[in-house]
Amino acid sequence: MITAAQLRAARGLLDWTRSDLAKAANISPETIKNIEHGTFRPQENTADAIIKAFAAHDVEFTKDDGVRRHKDPIKIFSGTEGFGEMLDHVLTVVRQNPISRHLALADTYALTAAPETIRVFSDAMSKIPHLDAKCLVWEGDINMPFAYCQYRWLKKSNVWVKPFYVYGNWVGFVMNTGADSFMGVSISSELLAKDMREQFDALWNNADMPKVSKSA
Repeated sequence: MITAAQLRAARGLLDWTRSDLAKAANISPETIKNIEHGTFRPQENTADAIIKAFAAHDVEFTKDDGVRRHKDPIKIFSGTEGFGEMLDHVLTVVRQNPISRHLALADTYALTAAPETIRVFSDAMSKIPHLDAKCLVWEGDINMPFAYCQYRWLKKSNVWVKPFYVYGNWVGFVMNTGADSFMGVSISSELLAKDMREQFDALWNNADMPKVSKSA
């Protein structure tokens, strides 16, 4: 269980206000205030949201009631559970920096891999203020499941392109899009994220507007 002292110390490491943490964890500043004052004991889902919010920014809680920075530049997600964990990571980071770039090539897996997980993720993303989300799919693909996202058609060519997801200073790669065999890897690198955003923007500027409406 997170203690009041741990919570204050963790915020201190990131120089976060209660509002910053509330935004990252998608809970109210009043809840954080009550936890830190010892007047409220967080439920498991609230504590989990706080832990994930700090973990996305390389801060973890230790068993001796402490906190520490834990820079893990690579996160690996596997299986159905890993698919949800990767989306949770994207959501936590994007809440702090509402810009995402998603070169999907095909977004249809989102409808079949884990429908309920996708629904929850999509609903949460759509509630992020001033979200700037863009996605590239192959020319002619009419499956555009994320209503919060701008889509464009990537022109087909002989150039091999690997799908990727840029969010904050993280770059995610999907190895397999099946629910049970899903494998995703996210790398924390400001330089890599900058390069991949520039690559995405170059492709985006030469992509076509879809000639159909989004499905959701």
